[in-house]
Amino acid sequence: MPLFVDEQIKDLEIEVSEGENYALRLASFSSFPNAKIHVKVQNNGVFDGAFADFSSGKGTFNIVVELLGEGAKSTWRYAGISSGDSNKNVTCSVEHLAPSTEAEVAQNGIATEKGKLSFLGTSHIHKGMAGSSTGQKAKIIVFDPEAFGKCMPVLRIDENDVSASHSAIVGKLSEEQLFYLLSRGIDRDSAKRLMTLGHLKPILAHFDEATSSRIQNRIEEGILHV
Repeated sequence: MPLFVDEQIKDLEIEVSEGENYALRLASFSSFPNAKIHVKVQNNGVFDGAFADFSSGKGTFNIVVELLGEGAKSTWRYAGISSGDSNKNVTCSVEHLAPSTEAEVAQNGIATEKGKLSFLGTSHIHKGMAGSSTGQKAKIIVFDPEAFGKCMPVLRIDENDVSASHSAIVGKLSEEQLFYLLSRGIDRDSAKRLMTLGHLKPILAHFDEATSSRIQNRIEEGILHV
């Protein structure tokens, strides 16, 4: 399972061969990586990508996955914080170029202080790729008046016999959920931090113990400012 951290995150060309399971792990703690990753997945191959982003800076990270063989699958997970004056664009696109392919994209983020965070990308099921399924979920919690979040998942569906879905949410923490925690005796600041931790913490499951511990620390550092 390749793990790339900070300056190791660069442009990549990845080939997932027939029947292979390939897991890619990215973790950024210093400067936001301006990188392009191109993944090609052959018959019954599986690509599993995860990016934990607790860096600062400005730029665009772009990943494109091409599902080239029948039965090819892809999953992509992102979790991160944009704070200070960071301006991050994270783009994930999937091209379904064979029948019976599957893809799932899930991206969760937080924008605080003057930070900007955008989730973009297109999931495209091409004509003739029957039996395929694709989905995109994107959610950004915005904490401060000068912070900015944008989610723009796009579906392009050129075949009828498929399954496709997407959701995009940008907003503040749910007042209803906050009220529930407050009613249980938790103070407002602690409740906000707990909800933020719950939003980002699932990314930990995709990393080894040492990296997960480092990510956990950065999440907790980040939520001190929410």
